Amino acid sequence: MLRQSVSYVNPNIGDSGWNGTTRLAYDYHFSSDGFTRPFVGLNGGRLYGDTVNDSWTAGLELGAKFFVKAQTFIYTSASYDWLFDRGSQLNDQFDDGRISWNVGIGYHF
Repeated sequence: MLRQSVSYVNPNIGDSGWNGTTRLAYDYHFSSDGFTRPFVGLNGGRLYGDTVNDSWTAGLELGAKFFVKAQTFIYTSASYDWLFDRGSQLNDQFDDGRISWNVGIGYHF
């Protein structure tokens, strides 16, 4: 699954900007029936923008999808992500992860 996110960040006056993340993700759903489908998953991709150092990211996630139509859903998730510049750095980054909270809209093709 491809995920694209865009965020506007304004932590301090005069220090604002746009950030984005493009990721590939795999989710394991505990249920395939009904309105709510909880999941756990893995993701990896690229973080870029005005207020971050461009880097690769990989993480673990959990969340739930709430289907409003047969293929359209609203989702919420939390992920623990590691940022790194090269694959060899990933082993050194496990203690320096960050938690991300996400809310979005999705569509199954």
